[in-house]
Amino acid sequence: MARINGSRPFPDVPTRHPRVDVPLWVVLVGLAGRMCARLLLFVLRHPVLVGLLLTVLVIRDRWGLAGLGLVLLAVAGLAAGWRLAHRRSFAWLTGWLRGRLRLLAVYRWRWRPVMVHTGLAIRIPVSNGDRVAFAETFPRIRTIRSDRWADRLRVELLYGQTPQQWAEQAEALRQAFRAQACRIRADRVGYIWLEFTHRDPLAGLVPPADLDGPDTDGGDNDGWDDDTPVDLAGLPIGRREDGRPWRLPVRGAHVLVAGATGAGKGSVLWATIRGLGPAVRAGLVELWVADPKGGMELAFGRDMFTRFATDTAGIADLLDDAVTVMRGRAGRLRGVTRLHTPTADEPLIVVIVDELAALTAYVTDRELKRRLAASLPLLLSQGRAPGVVVIGAVQDPRKEVLPFRDLFPVRVALRLTEPDQVDLVLGDGARDRGARAEEIPDGLPGVGYVLADGQADPVRVRAAWIDDAEIGRMAHRYRPPVAGQIIGFDDPGTGWTPDVDGWAA
Repeated sequence: MARINGSRPFPDVPTRHPRVDVPLWVVLVGLAGRMCARLLLFVLRHPVLVGLLLTVLVIRDRWGLAGLGLVLLAVAGLAAGWRLAHRRSFAWLTGWLRGRLRLLAVYRWRWRPVMVHTGLAIRIPVSNGDRVAFAETFPRIRTIRSDRWADRLRVELLYGQTPQQWAEQAEALRQAFRAQACRIRADRVGYIWLEFTHRDPLAGLVPPADLDGPDTDGGDNDGWDDDTPVDLAGLPIGRREDGRPWRLPVRGAHVLVAGATGAGKGSVLWATIRGLGPAVRAGLVELWVADPKGGMELAFGRDMFTRFATDTAGIADLLDDAVTVMRGRAGRLRGVTRLHTPTADEPLIVVIVDELAALTAYVTDRELKRRLAASLPLLLSQGRAPGVVVIGAVQDPRKEVLPFRDLFPVRVALRLTEPDQVDLVLGDGARDRGARAEEIPDGLPGVGYVLADGQADPVRVRAAWIDDAEIGRMAHRYRPPVAGQIIGFDDPGTGWTPDVDGWAA
């Protein structure tokens, strides 16, 4: 029957795989080889740390705890001497060592999971017979520097990634690494700088810079040196987040300061006026100041001002006169130089306007509004080369309030009320690159972000605090020459008239 039906007996099907006997020594050799490979990889990744540990163990073994203590004491003394002799190189070394420790303790463990969850790791399909597996590729940390304020990581981008993709994940990275702030800065092609701030270096008040040295020549017996040079291309008016002085360019630049009420616009203006003080006293700079708020903010420094206007009509006259000076200088300098050099005969004219919106959006008189709308854009578009620059402050940076804000090469964003205003002031993408001006606390006036034309990323800064006593001292110390005070002074409605020794009511 079996032959008729053509059936054949079924072969035996094994129900379990045959057991393979592996010697124990093979297993132990494999585990030992894996551990040695990992140890070798750790040594290659952290040669300095391993060298320090081996050095400590050798000293402890040969000379005991007493010898180790003496060596550590000698190293501490050498470090203290190094710090006093060359602070910059010592700071670089400590930042490098701190960075290696942070890399080992924090980023080595969290980096890969964070890259996966933020979508910054790339999954590449790998064929494995009939199955398709995925291999993950991660961005690599090439350099790390740390200080007591922040960690700065130089990261190599994967193929197809851009700094903008990382900027979009800045908030997720900040939360993942428990930082106060996260900023992305583009480096050379294929690399970015990733900065995590853990403590705010600008939390304390910034003292004003020392502008005058001691009076060495004794020319006027006032105790101050009248020959102190002023760098008009970079006035020291505060401090940057990295600890360096914040230097604001004035010569050849217009400056826009935007911030909500109480954000510290006055700190920036007064620090700038103070920084210009030695040049005002030397007759190289003239301050033409417009305070549309009736002089409530800037009247305390009127002794330093060549022109001072507080009402709309007076401000319109001041700006028209500035346009006249600008055109006259442009005619004389045409074909001679491309940038005006301040002299006592032709000083740099700095026009300071405390509230630009009062001149652009809130003027009701049609004729005054027409004059202001004509003079301000002319100064901003043509005044830098002839030496007539504008420093303006505004609360609302919207286009309908300040239609010519793009004419300011240097822009400062203090605390703002809305996230969209950051890009209005500093340019598109500034907020994604870390300039979150709307998150600045109310208790940090003068803190903001500054961006100049040609600068890739905004820099976090804080203006120096100038109190009323210092304003009074600098207004008396940095008075302009008498001739400069008498010529062209415009202070309608204040009752101040020129006198031989300065000003008299």
